[in-house]
Amino acid sequence: MDEIDKKILHALSRDARRSVESVAEEIGLSTTPTRRRIKNLEAGGIIRRYTVDVDMEQAGYGLTVYVFMKLQSRDQTTIATFENKILHLPEVTACALVTGPHDYVLTMRFEDMEAYNRFLRSVLSELPGVLGIETSVVIGSVKNEVPLPY
Repeated sequence: MDEIDKKILHALSRDARRSVESVAEEIGLSTTPTRRRIKNLEAGGIIRRYTVDVDMEQAGYGLTVYVFMKLQSRDQTTIATFENKILHLPEVTACALVTGPHDYVLTMRFEDMEAYNRFLRSVLSELPGVLGIETSVVIGSVKNEVPLPY
């Protein structure tokens, strides 16, 4: 991936609905090679999908929580079972394996605290292999950018 590909990614990460012509004009390349580069980025798995940036609060999901989870063991079976369960929970918008005192950090969105509390009690606390759960509630967002950092 070269600098032109990075410029294409940056342009599309700000607005994925842009026309190829608009992207080409911004990066200073003609339409045909820009289209070819976009297709190559898609075929190579660098562009995985095109999505929409939703105002979650206006959509009714005003509560963001970070959930820090500690597993009973880090053996392959426990990890695979946990990750498989997490992959099938639509409430979990992101899940990262981390270093430090916790094993995973999950990002989740809910309508309100009551909805999260129900989910915590009926789903998270019932996941196999979980030793501990800690939650931090987001009380304000300073920055939440989708575009690439360059």
